Amino acid sequence: MSATTRKLVVGGGVIVAALAFAAYQGVRSSMVYYLTTSEFAGRPELRAARIRLAGRVDSGSVAKSDDLIRFAITDGVTLYHVRFAGPLPDLFAEGREVLVEGRLDARGVIEASQVISTHPIEYKEKYPERITPAP
Repeated sequence: MSATTRKLVVGGGVIVAALAFAAYQGVRSSMVYYLTTSEFAGRPELRAARIRLAGRVDSGSVAKSDDLIRFAITDGVTLYHVRFAGPLPDLFAEGREVLVEGRLDARGVIEASQVISTHPIEYKEKYPERITPAP
């Protein structure tokens, strides 16, 4: 193998390794844990991590001000308070399942960067009288 070929192979290997490392770092930094509130409470090592919590919006907990929404989510066992500044999804309501993405602050409140409302498991037609059975 000539010196020029060896340099090209080594240079190509360095470029491939650098691209693989950049891809790994990108995937690692964008990884978000998906947990219930009780699972998160049992994982103290994730307190400083960016997390995604699943839970039901606690009844009577929603308080809206000018540009801030405060509410609590629970899995029926553990409850976390959430602060969110941004538009809420159309399906957001008390008693509805949501995913909250953000970080836990020093006071134990989730500072949410995103709130996603999940769809009900069962679809119910709003106007059942409009449905005509197939022949």
